[in-house]
Amino acid sequence: MPVPLDSRQLRILRFLLSEEEPVSTASIALSLGLNQRAVRYKLPGIQSHLRLDTGLSLEQRRGVGISVVGTSEDKEKMVASLMHSEGVSPRVLAAPEREQVVKAILLSAAPAAVTLDGVQSALEVSRTTCRRDIKTVEPWLEGHGLVLSRRPGEGVSVVGSEASVRRAMVKLILESVPVATLVEAAEVGVTASSLMRTTISSGLLDFLSTIPLRQCAELTEGRELAGGAGPSETVLTLYLAVTLKRLGDGHQIEMDAGQLRSFSDHPVASASSRVAAGLYRSLGTKLPNIEVAGITSMILGFGFHEEKVGNEAKGYDVDGWVDTAVSLAAKALHPILADDDELKRSLRHHFQRLTGRLDYGVPVYNPLLREVAERYPAVHKVAFAVADQLTESMARALPEDEVGFITMYLSGAMERAHLWPRRRVIVLCPAGMAT
Repeated sequence: MPVPLDSRQLRILRFLLSEEEPVSTASIALSLGLNQRAVRYKLPGIQSHLRLDTGLSLEQRRGVGISVVGTSEDKEKMVASLMHSEGVSPRVLAAPEREQVVKAILLSAAPAAVTLDGVQSALEVSRTTCRRDIKTVEPWLEGHGLVLSRRPGEGVSVVGSEASVRRAMVKLILESVPVATLVEAAEVGVTASSLMRTTISSGLLDFLSTIPLRQCAELTEGRELAGGAGPSETVLTLYLAVTLKRLGDGHQIEMDAGQLRSFSDHPVASASSRVAAGLYRSLGTKLPNIEVAGITSMILGFGFHEEKVGNEAKGYDVDGWVDTAVSLAAKALHPILADDDELKRSLRHHFQRLTGRLDYGVPVYNPLLREVAERYPAVHKVAFAVADQLTESMARALPEDEVGFITMYLSGAMERAHLWPRRRVIVLCPAGMAT
């Protein structure tokens, strides 16, 4: 019998089988969200597994990379066998992966309590580690308007509005799943997606398998519901899938009579009704009127409908926000930014849509947040100062993802003005830090 593989080894082997050329441990680690040490540690076990009656072998060539060697037929057999191993392989999850799973478990169960034993069983870790992971996700939940309640004798539960729970579930998926993986899963389904089974941890895959992503993607594809294709369409697709999941579990969104009437009478409600009719035709699920209104609020949150008029009607001083941002940037970074019309246009356009996202609670995720923060620390600091000023004007805090977007606009303006120092000489030190 081949040596059993754990969940992490399954992902590494599946990734290697999908590659036609040798790949480095760095490439494997980057693609799977692991570190190189973890990848190297798991390779001997994979090699031992392949040596036993699989017709395949693991080849590691210094300076070239790692690859699975064998016939196409044997590789296809191995891919098929790995699918049968997913549910029984021991789980090995890194701390960030465990946090994703804890969030998924708590949000899926909300507002019901989840026992510590239940979380521990899903993570396959000690009770001490389990408690620590639950405590770690608490600030993230609070940032989404949710509170973690500990009930003696029952377990822990997420307390908050149904709308907040759904937004947090959408944000969790956006944070955890690469865009390319989401696109493939929307086309072929979560369980059939090779990228999903490779790049996503086994614990989170359980959660994603419960939402009808593919059916909802078919409803939003090609429709001008949220400004056409792109991030907005992806978020809307996720929201619909999460809505169906929550409705199936017996949870309905809350809305007062005034809100319901306002959203039901809005011109955008016709688009929401078409989506609801499509859901009924494809899945046989009839959405209550209040859920159709919830879809309307989500579409409105993308800010593609009468943006300028809507902002003026609500008293938002978007031009004032732009002036504040540009003035701060010019003072802290370079005076030339005060005359950058492209920067002003970009910020105005972004702030107009920002108001919609904040008003209607649309989840936003900036996949480049960490990168821009590390690459442009001085600009990121200024972006935080801008966010602080806008927080006072808007009477609400801006998410850190939005700060990342402001950083991107400001750093782009710096690039256009050629304000970054050009590197003309590279000095290499052969002796290390001592020199």
